[in-house]
Amino acid sequence: MPKVFNVQNFSTGDGKGIRTTVFLSGCNLHCPWCHNPECFNSKKEVSTEEIMEKILHDKAYYEMSGGGVTLSGGEPLLRFNECTELMETIKKQDLHISLDTALCVKIPDFDELTSLVDTFLVDLKTMDKEKMEFVIGGNLEQYCANVSELKKRNAEVVFRLPLIPGFNTDDKSIEENAAFINKYGYKASFHPFHRMGSSKYRELGLDYLYKDTPLLTKEEVAAIKAKYFALGVTEAEI
Repeated sequence: MPKVFNVQNFSTGDGKGIRTTVFLSGCNLHCPWCHNPECFNSKKEVSTEEIMEKILHDKAYYEMSGGGVTLSGGEPLLRFNECTELMETIKKQDLHISLDTALCVKIPDFDELTSLVDTFLVDLKTMDKEKMEFVIGGNLEQYCANVSELKKRNAEVVFRLPLIPGFNTDDKSIEENAAFINKYGYKASFHPFHRMGSSKYRELGLDYLYKDTPLLTKEEVAAIKAKYFALGVTEAEI
C-alpha cells in the first residue's frame, strides 16, 4: 500500500484547476528550505481504496474547473510501483493526473510512466552541479537525462522554479536555468520561498536552517520574473 502523509482536497497550487494532492512519503533529497519535512518520518500506509474515496469526493470540482489529481511528496517516484497502481485506478475514473517531482531518481519504465501522467510538474532548483550535489543531494546528470527522456516522449512538462534567496535568485542562476528551460521549450511557474513549514520543524524537533531567511518582496519577485521573461521564458498558467 502507498505510504502517504497527507491527502489535501481543494488544492489550487499543484496544477490546473481544483485538485486533490496526494503527498507520498519519502525523499532522496535534503533541500534545506523544504516545507514538508514530515515526509521523512511518516510510515502510514493508506490503501488505494481509502485514497480514492477522498479523491472522488471532489470529482465534480475537477470537472467544473479542469482540475484533477496531483501526486506529490516528498518524491513520489521513489514509490514507482505504488504510484503506478494508484494512477491506474485514478485513470479509470478519467481524471487528469499531474506528478510533482524533483526528477532526481532513476526511473525504471518511462513508457509506463508517461502513459499514466498527463502533466509533469518538474522542479528546477539549479543547474549548478555542486549546488545540486552538496546542497540538495541530487545528481545533475540524472536529472538532465530524465528531462531528455520526457522530451523524447512528448510529455507535457511545466518547470516549477522555487525562488530561494541566496541559492538561485542571482543573475548567473537565472541565466543558467533560463537556458535549460529554453532548450526544451517548456513553460515555467514561479514559487517564491516561504516559511510556512517552520512549525513542522519545531514539532519534529528539527533545526530549520532557513528560519531566519528573509522573504522576497513582491518587487523582488517581479524583478526576478522579469529577468526570466527577458531571457525568453514563458510563464505557465497553472
